[in-house]
Amino acid sequence: MKTVPARDMSATMMPEIDMTGWPAWAQAAEPQVLKWALVLAAVVAIWIVAIGVKWLVSLVGKILTPKDHDFEGSSWDLGASVARMFALILMSPLPLGLAGYDWRSMIEDRGAGAVAAVAILVVAILFANWIARSLRNFGGKAHRRTGADDTLFAFAGSMVKYLIFAIAIVTALTQLGFPTTSLAAVLGAMGLAIGLGLQDTMKSVAAGVMLAILRPFRIGDYVSLANLEGEVTDISPFTTSLKQIDNKVVIVTNDKVWGDPLINHTRQTRRRFDLYFDISYDDNMDHALKVLLDLANDHPRILSKADTWVGVHALADWSVKLRLRAWVATPEFVQVRADLTKAVKEAFDREGITIPYPHQVNVAYRGNTVLNTAEDE
Repeated sequence: MKTVPARDMSATMMPEIDMTGWPAWAQAAEPQVLKWALVLAAVVAIWIVAIGVKWLVSLVGKILTPKDHDFEGSSWDLGASVARMFALILMSPLPLGLAGYDWRSMIEDRGAGAVAAVAILVVAILFANWIARSLRNFGGKAHRRTGADDTLFAFAGSMVKYLIFAIAIVTALTQLGFPTTSLAAVLGAMGLAIGLGLQDTMKSVAAGVMLAILRPFRIGDYVSLANLEGEVTDISPFTTSLKQIDNKVVIVTNDKVWGDPLINHTRQTRRRFDLYFDISYDDNMDHALKVLLDLANDHPRILSKADTWVGVHALADWSVKLRLRAWVATPEFVQVRADLTKAVKEAFDREGITIPYPHQVNVAYRGNTVLNTAEDE
C-alpha cells in the first residue's frame, strides 16, 4: 500500500495549537498525538454510522416482514449485519487517510467495487426473499387447487434462498478485489473446517433433504415428534417449525425429527377413536353396551356405522370396563369424541347405569372390638 507524507490529510484537519513554552519532547510528539486522536475519532464515527446503517436495514426488514414470521434469524436480519460490514469497508479510507495512506487512490481502486458489492448483496436479499416467497405461495395455491404437497415447495424455497446468498457473497468479495481462484480455495478450506466443526448442523441439513424427499408429513399436518405435538408450519434445510394448540411455536432441528419416532395424526382422512367407560358389577352389561352402540350410531358425524363396535374391555377391581370404537373424519376427531363422552354420561344417568368410583373403608379396632368405621370416597 502506497504511503504519502504523514501530514498530507491529517495536517489539514488538525487544529492550530500554540506550543510556545512547551518542552521539546511535547512539541515533537504533538503532531503524532493529534493525528492518531483524529484516526481514533474517525474509527468511532464510522462505527456509529455503520450501526445506523444496520438499524436502518433492520427497520425496513421489520416493516416488510409478515407479522407471523420471526425477524431474528431471517434474511433481513442477516442482510442488516452484512450491510454494517460493507459500510465499514466503504468508509475505511477515512481513518486510513488520516493515518497517512493515499486514500484517494484507494477509493479510485476499490470504491467502485465496494459500491458494487453492497448493491449485489442488497439485490440478492430482495431477490432471494421474493423467490422463496413466490415458491411458497405457488405451493400453497397448488395445494388448495389440486391437493399437491406444498412441503417440497417450501423446502425448495429455503434451499434456493441460501444458494442465492452464497453466490452473492462470493460475487461481492470478487468485486472487492479477491482473486477468484484464491477465493475458491479459501472457501473450500473454510467449508471443510466448518463441516467438521458443525457436524450436527450437517446432520440437520441431510435430514432436511430426506424429509423433503420422503415427506412423512407436510405443512399443515398435526404431528407428534421429539416428545412434542403441533401443526407443521414450516420446514427449512435446518429446522422444522411446529405451532402447538396454545399457539406456541416450537423449532426442532431436522436431525431430531428424522431420528425420533414420528406420528402423523392427520395424514389419513379418517381416524378411529377408542373410548372406555366403567359401569358397576351390579348393572346389566348388555343394556349398557346397547346404549353405547345406539349413541354412537345416532351421531351424524360417525362414519361407517357398520364398523362401530362395543364390547367388554376388562373386569377391573371395582368396575366393568366397556370399550367403544367408532370412525370419524380426521378434522372432527376431537369434537365428536367430546360429544360422545358427554352423551354417554347423560344417557347412563337417564338409564340408571352406575359409573362407579373407588371407595376406601377405614375400620378402627380396640382388641377384638370395632370402635367405628368411616368410608372415604
